[in-house]
Amino acid sequence: MVKRTQARASSLFLMELIFAILLFIATAAVCVQIFAKAHTMSQDGQKLDFAVNECSALAEIVSSSDSYDAALNLIRSEYADTETDADGNLIIYFDENFAQCIKANASYSIKLNLSTDKGMLSAVISADDFYTLEAKHFTGEV
Repeated sequence: MVKRTQARASSLFLMELIFAILLFIATAAVCVQIFAKAHTMSQDGQKLDFAVNECSALAEIVSSSDSYDAALNLIRSEYADTETDADGNLIIYFDENFAQCIKANASYSIKLNLSTDKGMLSAVISADDFYTLEAKHFTGEV
């Protein structure tokens, strides 16, 4: 009879151990998912922060320019590898480390639509369709 009591006690201990291990496995799986989501959100935040900074810098260039040509020349001097698409928009490409690069190595791009109408220099600056900034500046040329 004593052997049965020991067998029941050891099987109960084994069941408790299995439940504890399962609980830790489930908790670890949830924690891994939380850390992966936090990492993704951090990367998205870096990307948005970069887009805001670059678009703001381009808006400042537009705001400080006296004419369409002056704005175009300033932007091309600051961003060496600037390309122009079929619609006349300027496109600046950046790699995954947010350094300016050519189109073949690009991970991100910023599109700048620059126009002038009755002395008003306007720019619509868009970073990969997730951030857009509009800038207007009166140049005095009518």
